[in-house]
Amino acid sequence: MKEATKEAFRLLDKVTEFKFSLALLSVAVALDVTLAWIAHRNILTLDWAAFGGGMMAKLGLALVAYVFWMAALSPMTDSLVKFLLSLLTDNRFASALRSIFESEHATAEQRYVWGRVQVTDAKLRAFKDKDMFWIEQVEKVEANERENRGEMAALARLSFSVLGLMLMDWGMREYSIAGEILAGLGGDEGWMKSVIHVGVLACVLLIAFPWLYQVWNQQQDDAWMSHPELAKERLEAIEAQRMINSSGFVGNVLMNIGGYPRR
Repeated sequence: MKEATKEAFRLLDKVTEFKFSLALLSVAVALDVTLAWIAHRNILTLDWAAFGGGMMAKLGLALVAYVFWMAALSPMTDSLVKFLLSLLTDNRFASALRSIFESEHATAEQRYVWGRVQVTDAKLRAFKDKDMFWIEQVEKVEANERENRGEMAALARLSFSVLGLMLMDWGMREYSIAGEILAGLGGDEGWMKSVIHVGVLACVLLIAFPWLYQVWNQQQDDAWMSHPELAKERLEAIEAQRMINSSGFVGNVLMNIGGYPRR
């Protein structure tokens, strides 16, 4: 249980670091979009000494727009996009595709081998047995899981916001850093150009990964926790069911080939 708690804290630390990096990136990209809009320049090409009072007023307006995007408009857009995607993926083809990548029964059995069970199962057993030790352990795991999911949800929202800002920056590519990158790519030839394209795509996917992961896993599965005794019982039940199924199958085969007298 201590190891699981340590892993949870390590995950939260990594998520916090990534969130901080994305937050800084969002500020930089938003500033670049603003400069491309009000000065037809980007962060690298702007003469900051010539930045006048009129531009400062526009920069203040852009700051308000940035806060509005991050706090209200981006979450609304995120919800709308997820709703539209759910309409597209709520079909048999999508369900079949998910079943290819996610074998729930195999994963559950493997976790039982590792001594882990679903938190809901452990909770039911703890309250049934009135076992205070396991009740406390379940409550700790549930608290950690709520915190983890909250952090991951916030990270996914931030990821979507940054992607939106990057799309705006790409839309202003005549003046923005995105335009500088595109111009640089146009000047390179051969394998170096392909490497740069792959690198840019990898960076975009890294930024988009929290949001893409949340979209793919919109149905949150129950959390798992360490409970060797209950996991052993689950494995024994699976094995017993297999024995029953196997004996029934053998009996049917023998009856079909005439090994047993038909009644």
